[in-house]
Amino acid sequence: MASLQKVIRRPPVFWSVVGFLLLIQFCLGLYSARQLSVTHDEYWHLPVGFLSLETGRFDHDRLNPPLIRSWSALPLLMTSAQSGSPDLSSDPADYGDAFLEANPENYQHYYFLGRCMILLLSCVSGLLLALWTRELFSSQAACFAVFLWVMSPNILASAALGTQDLAITGFFLAVFYCGWKFACLPTWKWALVTGIVLGLAQLTKYTAILLVPLLLIQWVLVRYKSPEIQERPANRTVVLRWGVLLLSSLFILNAGYLFRDSLQPVSSYQFQSSELKVLTALPEFLQIIPLPVPRDYLMGFDLQRFIMQQTHPTFLDNQWEEHGFRSYYLYTMLYKLPHGFQFLIVIAIYSWFKQPRLLARRTLAVLLTPVVLLLCIASLANNQLGLRYVLPVFPFIILLCAPLIDQLDFDRHKIRSYLILIAMLSLPLSLRHAPDHLAYFNELSGGPEQGDSHLVDSNIDWGQDLYRLQDYLNQNPISDLKLAYFGTIPPGKLGIKYDLPAEFRPVPGKYAISVSILQGRPYTLRRQDGSRYNLEHDALGFFRFFEPEAQLGYSINFYEVTPEDIARWQTAVMQANRSMRSP
Repeated sequence: MASLQKVIRRPPVFWSVVGFLLLIQFCLGLYSARQLSVTHDEYWHLPVGFLSLETGRFDHDRLNPPLIRSWSALPLLMTSAQSGSPDLSSDPADYGDAFLEANPENYQHYYFLGRCMILLLSCVSGLLLALWTRELFSSQAACFAVFLWVMSPNILASAALGTQDLAITGFFLAVFYCGWKFACLPTWKWALVTGIVLGLAQLTKYTAILLVPLLLIQWVLVRYKSPEIQERPANRTVVLRWGVLLLSSLFILNAGYLFRDSLQPVSSYQFQSSELKVLTALPEFLQIIPLPVPRDYLMGFDLQRFIMQQTHPTFLDNQWEEHGFRSYYLYTMLYKLPHGFQFLIVIAIYSWFKQPRLLARRTLAVLLTPVVLLLCIASLANNQLGLRYVLPVFPFIILLCAPLIDQLDFDRHKIRSYLILIAMLSLPLSLRHAPDHLAYFNELSGGPEQGDSHLVDSNIDWGQDLYRLQDYLNQNPISDLKLAYFGTIPPGKLGIKYDLPAEFRPVPGKYAISVSILQGRPYTLRRQDGSRYNLEHDALGFFRFFEPEAQLGYSINFYEVTPEDIARWQTAVMQANRSMRSP
């Protein structure tokens, strides 16, 4: 092991290993990006980003800040893509419809280009992870951290989609890295760099607002009574440098919105969320103070908080709950993390708490703080739609596991070393479902074939298998298909001819049903002509009685329901009713 550590410490070897691992991730991501159909939120993210680049406006859809949408749309400026020039709409899917209408031949390629831009961010995040791990631990641990990053199906799933989830994960890592450098060496340079990165994070997703208190907590954890910290500037200097950090962050945030409608007073806003309604209750002399953020940012944050405060159907282990489950994300990580990774986490926690040195405990606290805070906040929310909501905890969990590679000692700790080695070698097995990383479930949960009995929505079914349905229908022409598709792209635009299924009762025929709808998710379906129809909760739940003839990817089941099948269902329903009435 000592000789291997010496070899990996050499910069050419180290960066070659890191580069090779990230190349694997990039190739796997390209494969997924090419194979999967446009997913639920992607349908409008790319068109809205393209509109922002074309018009310089950010009010088409305020529910997400503009940075990553515009970043994904950058390659479209070098193509013949058209936005469709849609009017402002409260339904963001209308922007996707206009983009699809304007680019009927090339829209798939344009979405692929947008996904490639997210893949680049994933590789940059992997490089940053390697850099910080090497500074904290060793070159060998840094290579292991990148290996864990590349072998995570959950990271790969978001890296191949044009959404903000992978990007905010990378920015959480970047802000914490810069904040750690600033805490260790509180210079003007690191104050400015940290502020710039923090501002970019605010332009990525509203979750980044949590980074401000997290940076303060990190500062205290790193510096409080630390014998490692040599530079102790005066309190006045520290306050000034923190001021530079926060002001540079605000500058970047306003610059990202092209300084449009910044510095407007509270009195000019009508807020919906309970958090921001507090501002309207301030005394009048305070309401005339201009707010140092863009109007579109604040209105979007208010809308996002208002939506998160509403009840929303959440599914966990065959149960629906309107206010979410407090244990939702713990079960999600139990089901969707590879067993090898779960085992490494357990060993890492055991190893960290055995460390007697104060520095080790201090580092542990720094890495655990964002994990605990994000998981707690997400677990208390009503709107629980998938593991992607807590994806930013992954880099910090990987950092906690990275030093395990340095603890391999087959002479003194033989059992632990073999356990770590076995867990490592099992991780590539989680990639065998490529390109279906989005639908990954581990073995004990039943794999992706049984995943919808545990979780739905973006955990397994985000509309990613519509191309597979299209291919299936090309090979098996069906004239009277009934389709209930959980996705925003209108299936009719792909040439799929279908009707909507009858609700609450089976009718003989051939059906394609998305598994989220199969498990009872209420949803707004698209008819053949693109118009919308609201499907009630569990309106197609009776399909759970029937065995699918085919599973298209892991998110669409195909059924052929016969009169005999319906007779069996009716008999089963009558027996169930009799058993419920009997004492």
